[in-house]
Amino acid sequence: MVILGPLNPKRLIDVYLEPLIKELQNLWHVGVLTHDNAKNKTFMMRAVLMWTVNNLPTYGMTSRWSTTGVMGCPVCMDDTCAFHLQNDKKACYFDCHRQFLPMTIRAVGTRKHSLRTE
Repeated sequence: MVILGPLNPKRLIDVYLEPLIKELQNLWHVGVLTHDNAKNKTFMMRAVLMWTVNNLPTYGMTSRWSTTGVMGCPVCMDDTCAFHLQNDKKACYFDCHRQFLPMTIRAVGTRKHSLRTE
């Protein structure tokens, strides 16, 4: 299911997902009688949704994790190096990408371009 553009449901995404979730619950708990042509047998098929692929705003809507502000990274959570700018209090992620680089890279150890005073 893809909902794009101005018709994007924003906070009401669960209204669109409710029929899908009910069907997935039925497939998991009850199952569906299915015919296997290769074996010429009928069996009870069960299914589960293992993962979804989303962009960041949609991830925030489906997981209820705020993807804005200082804790906007769902991977880092509380361990983020983001900070608020002094004058306008906006979240800044300057130099946060460095935490994913190996320490052997020379740029990681330098603080020449850092905005923060430590």
